[in-house]
Amino acid sequence: MKKLFLILLMGILMSSLLFAHDEAEKVMKYEVSDDGHAIFRYSSGTVNKTNSFSSRDIPYNLTPDWQNSMRVQVGGLQVYDMDNDGYNDVVVGCYHSDSYPPYDDWHNFIYLNTGTELEATPSWTSSDEVSTGDIQVADINRDGFVDIFAANGGYSMDASVIYFGSLTGPSTTPGWYSNESGSAWNNYALPIDIDQDDDIDVITANQGNSTYDPYRPMYMFMNNNGTLNTTPSWQSAETSIQNFLAAADMDHDGWKDIAVSKWANFESGVYKNNSGTLATSPMWTTGDDDTDKGVGWADVDNNGWDDLALGHDPTELFSNNAGTLSLSWISTYTYFGQQDLRFCDVDCDGDQDLAEIHFSNGVVNIYMNDDGVLQDVPSWSYDCSSVGTAIAFGDINGNGSPDLVVGNSGDPSIMVFYNQNSVSVDNETPILSQIENYPNPFSQSTTISFSNMQHTPSDIMIYNLKGELVSRIPISSNQQSVTWNGMNDKNEKLPSGIYLYQLLKNDKVLFSNKCLLIR
Repeated sequence: MKKLFLILLMGILMSSLLFAHDEAEKVMKYEVSDDGHAIFRYSSGTVNKTNSFSSRDIPYNLTPDWQNSMRVQVGGLQVYDMDNDGYNDVVVGCYHSDSYPPYDDWHNFIYLNTGTELEATPSWTSSDEVSTGDIQVADINRDGFVDIFAANGGYSMDASVIYFGSLTGPSTTPGWYSNESGSAWNNYALPIDIDQDDDIDVITANQGNSTYDPYRPMYMFMNNNGTLNTTPSWQSAETSIQNFLAAADMDHDGWKDIAVSKWANFESGVYKNNSGTLATSPMWTTGDDDTDKGVGWADVDNNGWDDLALGHDPTELFSNNAGTLSLSWISTYTYFGQQDLRFCDVDCDGDQDLAEIHFSNGVVNIYMNDDGVLQDVPSWSYDCSSVGTAIAFGDINGNGSPDLVVGNSGDPSIMVFYNQNSVSVDNETPILSQIENYPNPFSQSTTISFSNMQHTPSDIMIYNLKGELVSRIPISSNQQSVTWNGMNDKNEKLPSGIYLYQLLKNDKVLFSNKCLLIR
């Protein structure tokens, strides 16, 4: 009897130990953001994601139309035609963190477009494997092909790199390495021609790698005739933790100013561009040193001045009235853990809508813009099965409207939502027989020709591949062509790339085509 009792007791003890071990394993799981500042802890089987909704006619489904099956941590996304075949691809930058269970792959990838959808397995993989917090595309060396700038860092503070492009796509091996004094953890990179000399400079948002060395200034690498300096020639006066950057001509002086979002204890703000020389201290700040993550410019109220959105708690919009920013809009969404935000005209009505993604709950929200008024509650929301890390827009399925690309930390790590607003000829009222431009490609200007059979006023809308409206050209009732000079509506030179132009009448897209601008 004693023997039986001892056997039962040992069985109970072993079961308790195994249960305790299983519970410990559940508690130990966690996801860490690309900058190391956000941590989401969870137990196996406890993540229940059922809160997706659409409250109006939004052009995205509530389930992905395409997704991968790769477990990585996505630091940044870009949608661009990287192999020059006329179809947009998806460029993915991956980061490395102390997440558990650990991740075993943090190469950078490109999912090429087959012509109808993205390939199932990326056919481009970087040869190096370092922590990439952001990814950008631009023709940095001025050879006519877009390059990839990987903003690297992580706890090892690896150098940022450039993969130079070619006719068939970028090299998998870096051809340029940054060399900041004391190294830096680059959180974000902004390619911009800051001094208007027709080559692309790069500004980075940065931090240190520990509580003993937490801060860095913003850096700028200047480009001289296609050669980007490896050491920064400009830095901000303040050392802090910055995470996102965006450019716009806030004061309409003809030079793009730089907005930056910053982590706690520092005020997000705007740095003025003084005729090609960036100020080292901000000309405007929010006056709030709480954490911001995510920043974007767009003319939300259609008054001709770009407004500023910040990923705050809650998300905020500062209206721009003749160069003066003031808080005008606050989201009423109930949870905020911003990881990224983007403006995009998702319904192609000429108004810039706002999208955001949150880290811990993995939710993507879209706030619709109705004739210059941004709704304060999300009109579309997708609840990811894992933590959210990045978003991007671009036409992937070739229907002429911007699709939504979502990046996660987990598996799947990439999801695509196709925009259901297909751009095509209106068969009920066939106003247009054709639309085309010549020359194409062009470097200075191109003539967009069309047949306006009903002789009614309309507009030509020109978008970049991110879905951002760059120019709106009114058409009178008797016009059959317009000339576009490769400038945006603020008379600023646009960079080389593919642009989508559409004929719009009564807020309805009738037809579209593409053109290639080569600087």
